[in-house]
Amino acid sequence: MHVIFEEDGHFKAGSILSETDATAQVESATGKRSKIKAANLLLRFAAPAPSEVMTEAEALAADLDADFLWEAAGTDEFGFEQLTQEYYGHTPRPAESVALLLKLHGSPIHFHKKG
Repeated sequence: MHVIFEEDGHFKAGSILSETDATAQVESATGKRSKIKAANLLLRFAAPAPSEVMTEAEALAADLDADFLWEAAGTDEFGFEQLTQEYYGHTPRPAESVALLLKLHGSPIHFHKKG
């Protein structure tokens, strides 16, 4: 199982080596192992490889319009998965979800994480 997680204010991808209810041991593509809190695990997926997802997501994020996303998001609090589903109109691929996550994170004037 692969994951996208937040570490030190950045989004990273890796593979789960072991997991408990509170944390997961994750190995990145570079071989670095990290202990990640469950709250920081943002997306789980089986395929493709984490490095492929991040590469494709960065390319897709460049094409997204933050102003349009802001208009489409509405005023209620939402998760990026919900907005991704609505934006793409189908069950999103991992790269599509991460692309939208990257765009939201890169637009702090429009979007911010509460709590």
